[in-house]
Amino acid sequence: MGEEASRLAMRNMGWLANQPDWLKEELLACSRLRQFSRGQYAYHFEDGPGGMYGVANGSFGVLVPSGGEMIMCHVMGPGAWFGWGPILTGGQRSLSFRAVEESRALYVSLSDLGTIGARNPDLYRLLGALGEASMNAMTARAVGDLLIPSCERRIAAVLARLGSEATGKPPATLRLAQSVLGQMSNASRVRVNRALREFESAGWVSVRYQSIRVTDVASLEAFARREA
Repeated sequence: MGEEASRLAMRNMGWLANQPDWLKEELLACSRLRQFSRGQYAYHFEDGPGGMYGVANGSFGVLVPSGGEMIMCHVMGPGAWFGWGPILTGGQRSLSFRAVEESRALYVSLSDLGTIGARNPDLYRLLGALGEASMNAMTARAVGDLLIPSCERRIAAVLARLGSEATGKPPATLRLAQSVLGQMSNASRVRVNRALREFESAGWVSVRYQSIRVTDVASLEAFARREA
C-alpha cells in the first residue's frame, strides 16, 4: 500500500472517517507514510513531544509501565491513531507503541499539527475527544478484563477485545506470542496454552506459531461474562 492509497484508506476508516472534512484534508495532506518492521518502536515511554500516527495497515502494541518493565496491554489496528497526547499536554509520553508485525502508518509532525491548530483551534478539541473515545475507553476495558477473577475468562476477554478491535471487524489474526497474551491477561503460559486448546476445540480461535486467529468474538465475550 503506497502513500496515496494509505491516505485514501485512512480517510474512510476509524476515527478520521467521522471527522469534519477540513480535518481530513489537512491531516492527510501533510501526512507521510512510514514503514515499521516487527518489534520497531514508534515511541518510547518518556519520549518528548512529537507528532501522531494513523495505522494504515498492520498493528501496533500499546505498552504501559508495570513493575519496572513495559507490558503490552492492547493492540491497535488499521484506522487507529496514536501519539497525540503530548501535543495537548506538552509533556513526555506516558506510553510506548511498538509494531507487532510489519506495519505502515501515516505520520503527521508536531510542526504540521501546530500549523493546523493555528488555522483552526478546534483541532485540539477534536484530539481531546479522540483521547476520550479511544485511549480512555481502551484503558477502562483493559482494566476491567484484568479484574475478572477467573483466569480462563480473563484470557477469553482479552482475545475478544483484541479480536474485535485489532482490525475493526472479525475474524482477526493477532500476531502475538502466547507469552504476550499471558502478560496481557495476567496468566501463566501453562494456563494460556490450556485455555487456547479449549477455545480452539470450541471453534472460537485457531492457533498458529506466534499468531492467534479469532474466529468467534461473540462466544469469547459470552464466556468471559459468564458467572463462575
